[in-house]
Amino acid sequence: MLKRLVLVSFFTMMSLSAFAAINFKQEYKELKDVTEEKIQKIDEKLEKVEGKVSQLSGDAKEEMKKMYEDLIEMKNNLKEKLADAGDATSDTWEETKDKVEDYADALESKVDKAIN
Repeated sequence: MLKRLVLVSFFTMMSLSAFAAINFKQEYKELKDVTEEKIQKIDEKLEKVEGKVSQLSGDAKEEMKKMYEDLIEMKNNLKEKLADAGDATSDTWEETKDKVEDYADALESKVDKAIN
């Protein structure tokens, strides 16, 4: 009877673990899809920033060019953070997901500010 109870407990834990892994993969896929869509929108906005650089001259042009380069670097960092999020564990998933989402929002906000 004790063996049966131990086996049932073991298989229950394994099933829960497998379910958590499947759920985690689904959540990562959703984060990836949403973030990649946001990156596409950011790319479109960055084209506007780049156009703004070409319209300026002097110090204003140099400042805008530097801002544009920084935004491109941030976008590349976002892509890296998103790729790294796939390596998160169930223990670190929520924090990792929040960091990616917050970074994407901050980047989009900075790009919007550069356009206006």
